[in-house]
Amino acid sequence: MRTHSAEVLARESAGLAVVTDRATLADWRRRVIEELMTPSSPYVVALSQTGDIRARADFLDQWRELIAEAVDRLLESAAPGGRLRTSHRTRHADVDAQKMAVLILAALQGGSTLSRIARDPRPLNAALDLALVPLMAATDDFLNGE
Repeated sequence: MRTHSAEVLARESAGLAVVTDRATLADWRRRVIEELMTPSSPYVVALSQTGDIRARADFLDQWRELIAEAVDRLLESAAPGGRLRTSHRTRHADVDAQKMAVLILAALQGGSTLSRIARDPRPLNAALDLALVPLMAATDDFLNGE
């Protein structure tokens, strides 16, 4: 029997693999919010488990890596000619895919906790909005030729 964490990772692997632009990122975001707002979802169970710390850390590390790969693809696709200039600086900060992935995971974890308690998706949406600001600013810079 698959664990909830394994099911989440399988879904996220498939869902994040297609994130290459803002539209597919928005699709992923809508899907993950829906999952996190469904009490019986494997996402909710996986994020609220309190068992083996090592297994939980491994789960979050694997999810973080999937998100980081999607961030890299998104930046790559937004760069002029499809090639990311590694020295590019955004107006706000350098976008580090690993740090962005941690920020997105933190928003998912904290935002979903607040949303489940309030039975309202707005905290989760707000947390994700803020987590995605550096990524959107970076892709704006690329799209605007800065």
